[in-house]
Amino acid sequence: MSTTVKEFASLSELMKSIDDTLSEYRKRLGEMLRKIEELRVKSEQEKKLKSILSKLGVQETAASNEIELRNIKIVVNPSPTQELTAVEAAVEAINNKITMLTAVRKELEVLSGIEAGAKIVVVYVDDVPKTVVLKL
Repeated sequence: MSTTVKEFASLSELMKSIDDTLSEYRKRLGEMLRKIEELRVKSEQEKKLKSILSKLGVQETAASNEIELRNIKIVVNPSPTQELTAVEAAVEAINNKITMLTAVRKELEVLSGIEAGAKIVVVYVDDVPKTVVLKL
């Protein structure tokens, strides 16, 4: 979790910052969705190969390539399915962040009438505004 504090001279400057952040996340989301499509194709190919091998009597070995640490999982030479699962989790996180930023932006539009010399200090937690301080 990252926390930052940013100052803005006006609400429009804050809104532009949120819009820029949303654009960046949407760009990342598009890239990740393309990656997911590639991984889905590889994952399907892997499943077909395993199905063919099992029909031929070849048994799948249960060699684990995952290491669980306290707060992180390390996957060595991941299968396409394992990589797909990891990327899907990342896409879900990005999508949630886009949803939160969009909601915050919509809520801040109510304050659009306050432009008379207001200084704005914003506390961000994981790139999402959590506290907005208006200094008139």
